[in-house]
Amino acid sequence: MAKSKKEWVVGIDLGGTKIYAAVIDRKGTILGSERKKTKSELGFPATVSRMADCARQAVVNAGVSWDGIRAVGVGSPGPLDMKKGMIIESPNLAWKEAPLKKELKRLLKKPVYVDNDCNVGILGEHAYGAAREARDVIGFFVGTGIGGGIIIGGKLLHGFNENAGEIGHVILDPHGPRCGCGNNGCLEAFASRLSIEREIRAAIAAGTPSPLFEGVENPDAPIRSRRLLEAYLAGDPAVVPAINRSAEYLGYATAGMLNIFNPEVVVIGGGVVEALGALYVDRVREVAVANCFKISSRNVRIVEAALKDDSAVLGAAVLAWSHCR
Repeated sequence: MAKSKKEWVVGIDLGGTKIYAAVIDRKGTILGSERKKTKSELGFPATVSRMADCARQAVVNAGVSWDGIRAVGVGSPGPLDMKKGMIIESPNLAWKEAPLKKELKRLLKKPVYVDNDCNVGILGEHAYGAAREARDVIGFFVGTGIGGGIIIGGKLLHGFNENAGEIGHVILDPHGPRCGCGNNGCLEAFASRLSIEREIRAAIAAGTPSPLFEGVENPDAPIRSRRLLEAYLAGDPAVVPAINRSAEYLGYATAGMLNIFNPEVVVIGGGVVEALGALYVDRVREVAVANCFKISSRNVRIVEAALKDDSAVLGAAVLAWSHCR
């Protein structure tokens, strides 16, 4: 029987390909969830309506009362206008000046709080996952792009214009490949899932033999993570160098973050890491430690994200609960 006391929040992870909503209590327990395809190509109004439907269905799946939902927390691609809860610009969603907070609040009739998706991801890992009880944390999330989150002294770092943590857009080589943000040579352009796929396809086009696409009906479709792992473990000559290159560039970026912030924990997460696990994170750690000051890496843990796909929804719940007294 559904409880009437208001003691739950909804966390929403808005991604380029999927919307994931979950009902979460104060202990970080997920009571029910729902997923939908984002379909951002339909436009902002249609996608935000899908987000609202996803949240409502998650509440139904949790078997709780909508009246018992205290607030909604959202992890969104950025950059964001934090005060307005507005997406200023999102290359992966192809939106500009999208009033996410205002529209979701109108549809759901609940308080809505919005932060960067990777900020809430590291909030989740800090509260319930790999960085629990650490005071200083850096998070990298390697997926379609690369996002980051920074916690200093136990608090999320937002910066002067409230958009700190865009680690994926640190420029490693100004003459490097074009990034989705418009610059050249960003970490994201070297180490994201899209960059891995680009390297694999370029190698195959140049004549490198690869069994990766054997039996695949549409070789132009995105490469499934499971196939990447299988190909890597099989020693595929097009796949192994591309994945190693991604891990190495992320290792160089991690070395820079170790020297600048000297965190206690570095959390490496996102879809690429979920697929490849320790074989990827171990290489990141090896390169990072070899390229920073020894004091910067001493006793620092560079670890795989523990919450996997749940890090952002749990962090969005942390965000929502922080506004509920």
